[in-house]
Amino acid sequence: MFRQRRHVARAAFGILAAIVMVASGLTGLAGTSDSAYALSGSQFQAGNIISDDAFYDSNAMSEGEIQSFLDAKIGTCSNSNCLNIVRTDTFDRAADRTVCSAYAGAAGERASTIIYKVQQACGISAKVLLVTLQKEQGLVTSKAPSASKLSRAMGYGCPDTTAGACDAKYYGLYNQLYSAAWQLKRYSTPTPWGSFQPGTRQIQFNPNGGCGTKTVSISNNATAALYNYTPYTPNAAALANLYGTGDSCSSYGNRNFWVFYNDWFGDPLVTYPPGVTADRIGGNDRYDVAVAISQQNFPNPVSTVYIATGENYPDALSAAPAAAKAGAPLLLVPSRTLPTSVRSELERLKPAEIVVVGGPASVSPAVYSALSQLATTISRRSGLDRYEVSRNIAANAFATGASIAYVATGENFPDALSASAAAGTLGAPVILVPGIAETLDPLTAALITQLGVTEIRIAGGPASVIPALETQMAAIPGVTTVRRLTGSDRFKVSGNINRDAFTSATRVYLASGLKYPDALSGAAVAGAQHAPLYVIPETCIPSYVLQDIISFGATQMTILGGPASVSPAVLRYAQCR
Repeated sequence: MFRQRRHVARAAFGILAAIVMVASGLTGLAGTSDSAYALSGSQFQAGNIISDDAFYDSNAMSEGEIQSFLDAKIGTCSNSNCLNIVRTDTFDRAADRTVCSAYAGAAGERASTIIYKVQQACGISAKVLLVTLQKEQGLVTSKAPSASKLSRAMGYGCPDTTAGACDAKYYGLYNQLYSAAWQLKRYSTPTPWGSFQPGTRQIQFNPNGGCGTKTVSISNNATAALYNYTPYTPNAAALANLYGTGDSCSSYGNRNFWVFYNDWFGDPLVTYPPGVTADRIGGNDRYDVAVAISQQNFPNPVSTVYIATGENYPDALSAAPAAAKAGAPLLLVPSRTLPTSVRSELERLKPAEIVVVGGPASVSPAVYSALSQLATTISRRSGLDRYEVSRNIAANAFATGASIAYVATGENFPDALSASAAAGTLGAPVILVPGIAETLDPLTAALITQLGVTEIRIAGGPASVIPALETQMAAIPGVTTVRRLTGSDRFKVSGNINRDAFTSATRVYLASGLKYPDALSGAAVAGAQHAPLYVIPETCIPSYVLQDIISFGATQMTILGGPASVSPAVLRYAQCR
């Protein structure tokens, strides 16, 4: 086997379990997961380890993201060889046929720079390169790597069958990264190359022929490339103990690749929604984000603008469906000042009416007075607490009635946030209630009757709105249906609310489920546009949301808020496991 042409994982990481545990730190891997979900060996698909989209993504990570990732994983280095601080000279490489484009060398390049440039040149995701660095030499988490490990960083030119017999001409971090990426890409070029190609193949469990083989249906070029690079598949024993050892016939290279990728970056089988353009509406703060949402979606003067405080969420949550019904933007202000950006936006919008949501503690008299100079009329929807404010908004905005009403807890924002966009689409109010109260407020029951509501949709599970309230809602005169839209967490509740309200959508909005301000104004716009708004984790998109985007036939995915609220990875459809 020619090591220049075909690589199998180093024995230390691909085969010998005891050395794998010590060298890569795999025994501690379970505690380093960036995912909220436990990984199981039953999820490993031998024929579909990683999607082509994820593997051949030349823009998977920016140079800054790579550096930040290494800094976070390594922290303080004990020598000069750690990947987050090491520098090395690189040299020019000419474009190589259909494999890699040219690489411009430079003196003293950081590892993050080399990884980024190799990603760009060869079209192999930086995530794949980082995971390979870890599964081969444990370099991504090592605080004191040896010069020897660094020189063999990707295990390129190091056969499994002859431990330690590496080809010195491939030594060096730059050489290793470029050569490995070149080879991984070479397997997928138009002229098939390598022992493994998509299709049904027999793959060994271990270099020991007596351990047998497994029939594997390789489904894509990326998975084939992994098997060409490390030609073994994990056996049942290796998969039964993902973060430890299997038996004497176990191998770990492709298993470890899959585990590290999942734990660091989410599901490697991520699928990009076809024909979908992703963008972001951000700003310096929550007030600027609301202004940017307004500017993008209301290019012309409007008759009405809703104003709510950006310092808390309840008022704006109920205001969003009302604003959607009026076709009005929802702008945010601090309680005691009117930001220049908001004033300028109001001057541009030239509203005849401003509706201020919340009492003087939410939007002070001084701010109310300043706003009154920017419209012909101004009014306030207030109350003694968030629940009375919610009722008053619904009573005024839906004075002609509503057959459907959403009910959500006023003690937290995620359930009501998703419900606000869905309600706006359906012309329904969102009514906030103290979800753990034993008795439904008579004023809330009277409002539901007054509006002519026949169907109540409860946003959230029994911990948010207790079953006793659900029972009492069902007893309100005129109400024929009470349905609960729930889920195991706030993200699944959001998904279920949207799938219940939408069958199609041109645009889908995504916002952080952990921070509320950016999405408040977005909920009003989403409702007016008949678009769903999903709350998601800050670093990834749940798989069911991606599937909804595809199922709804959406062509636009818009992130609400800046990178501190929703990670840049979400713009690249990073998928949660």
